[in-house]
Parts: sequence; C-alpha cells; structure tokens
Amino acid sequence: MRILHVISGLTRGGAERQLIILSRDLVRRGHKMLIYTLNDRVPRLPELKDCGVAVVVDQKRLRLDPLVIARLRRTARSWGADIAHGWLYDGNIYTRIALRGLGIPVINSERSDDYRLSFVQRLGYALTRGWETALVANSHAGLAFASRLHRVPADRGHVVWNGIDLAAAELEAAAAPALRAALWPGREVSIACLVGTVTPPKDHLLALDTAAVLRRRDPRWRFLFVGDPLRDSGAYQRAVRARFGELQLEDVCRFTHERADAIAHIAASDVLFSTSLFEGFPNVVLEAMACRTPVVSTEYSDIRRILPLPWQIVHQRRPELLADAIQRAARERRSVATAQRAWVERHATAERFVNAMEAVYSLYATRNSTRTASPTPASWTV
Repeated sequence: MRILHVISGLTRGGAERQLIILSRDLVRRGHKMLIYTLNDRVPRLPELKDCGVAVVVDQKRLRLDPLVIARLRRTARSWGADIAHGWLYDGNIYTRIALRGLGIPVINSERSDDYRLSFVQRLGYALTRGWETALVANSHAGLAFASRLHRVPADRGHVVWNGIDLAAAELEAAAAPALRAALWPGREVSIACLVGTVTPPKDHLLALDTAAVLRRRDPRWRFLFVGDPLRDSGAYQRAVRARFGELQLEDVCRFTHERADAIAHIAASDVLFSTSLFEGFPNVVLEAMACRTPVVSTEYSDIRRILPLPWQIVHQRRPELLADAIQRAARERRSVATAQRAWVERHATAERFVNAMEAVYSLYATRNSTRTASPTPASWTV
C-alpha cells in the first residue's frame, strides 16, 4: 500500500510520536509511506532519517490555505496514494477537502475525548461531513465522542490504542539513575512527575495543590513538571504561577521544557501522576507503564481500561485523594509496576498498534493498477 499521512507538523506530541512509530514499521513491512506536514515545525524529522519514509514539509499561511490544498492534492495524485490518513484537526480537514473527488479513501482520526471545539472548527466539520471514508480513534471514549461529532456509521469507526516500542523505551530509561542523582543531588527524596504543557486541560492547579498536600505530609517529596517552563504567556499560565508562589513550592518543584528524554525523567521518578480533565490514550501513561514507573491518574476517557488496579484512578478531583494514591503507588511500587508492564505487553506494544492500523488501512485502501506514481514527492524529503 501507498499510505499518505497528513499532519500539522512533527513536534513532540503524542500523535506525532505514534505516527513515527507507525510509519517506520510499515515501511519495514514493505509499504510506501509519505508524511505531508502543514507547517515547518518538525523537530522530530531526524527520527525519520534513512528509514525510507518520504516527508514533504509545507507551510500554510492561512487557517485554510488554498495553495497548500492544491499542493497536497497534486502530491496525493502524482505519488499514487492508495489511502490517506489525516491526523488531528488540520489533518482531518485538509485531507477531506484536498482529496475530494480523487477516489482516494480518507481516514480521519480522533486523539482526545469530550473537549470543546471552536465555532469555526465545528463549521469546518459540518461543511465537510461525509467526505471522510472512516474514522480511527485511540480510545473507546474518543470514538463515541467523534461518532456524534462526525456522524460516522458504526461500521466505519475503529478503535486502535496507542503502542510503544518496549526495547526503545528501556534504552531511553537507562539514563534514569544518573538523571535522578542530578535532579536533587545529595538528598534522599521521593519524586512525583507530571508531563504536559501548562494548559487548562492538564489542570496544573490541581497538580500544585496535590504537591502542597504531599509536602506537608512528608517533606521528602519533590515534584518534576516536564513539558513547559513556568512562564507568564497567558491567563492560565499566570494563574498557575500565582498558585505556585502562594503555595511556596519553589524549593520542591522543577519545571522543564518539553524534552526528547522525557522517558528518562519518568523512569527517574517514583510516581507519574496525571491531573488531566480530558485525554485520549495518554502516551506518557503508556511510557510510564513501559518503564515500570507507577501511575496515578484522575478519571478521563479510557483510563479505567488502561491502568490495571482500580485505586490508581482517583475519580474525585481532590488533592488529598490524589496524594493518598501517589503515596500508595510509591509504597507498592514493585507490584504496581509488574501489573502495568504486563498490561502493556498484552495490549499496547508497537507491534500490536501497527498490526491494527495496517488492518484498518487494508479494509479501505484502493489498489488501482492504472494509477501512476512518482518515486519521490516535491519539496523536502528524507
């Protein structure tokens, strides 16, 4: 199959990570892969070097750029795509419009659950409803949400959970002991880690309140926030900074930028905790489970299907309850880690993820022998 993927960029988000895993593995299985990005933010591009995945890096100048639509349409046709997969909102809309009438099946995706779309986003979906062939969600809750939004027939909606390369995760986690020693040198500490940008859906306010409770109970606790420095770039960030100062957590918390070595930070921690309001299938939870770091989470999407022990999910958004669960996870680290790792091996390896996506593509891909294909697309290829 010749599979075209359309996505906003190749940043360090969860969807991008899954796309790279998928693309590299499908090329190894003999398929042709082309990733078409809609902007030039591509820090993950080196991960595709010399693996046989072609990449076109475009840059839209407008929310819906007619020139990019025309270039994408021309590329899909000349490259001879058998199927196209849109990732995230922009990928969904651009595949619907650019490939309209070409006879190329269009798979759209849903990567989250129960979030609010803007009026313009809803209008875009409404005006192009039915232009997609099928829908893939990375959670059961996300599929239910997207089915209502897109009105996709039940037999054309598919759930494919995220997957992780266990060997690669273990390799990245090998740096954890040295990293842990460098974080708070010379101190005997317990570390709770949260990974995610400082945005309302991640609810860093609840995370900071939880940190304050834990510090009062046991002064050895330290807190690592990976993904965003604490800055004053918006109303929510200012609110988080104000709460941080009010709770006087400067000596026990560290905020870091988004990092390529996030798995090492997770593996260096005693517990990964999530305070999200909504998610799809959270990659950071999967990464923690793979590298044997216990997880505690608020309740959202499919998290009850993922975490193996019921008490790992805190269904009331109260910092005292989250603190209770974090302390229990730290005490029972070995048994929790064993149960989590077993779940990943059964349900969420990279191989299982790629097998499932390959099966979905095979259901819809056209095999038109008269379609001509150029060997490489124009623009930037790897």
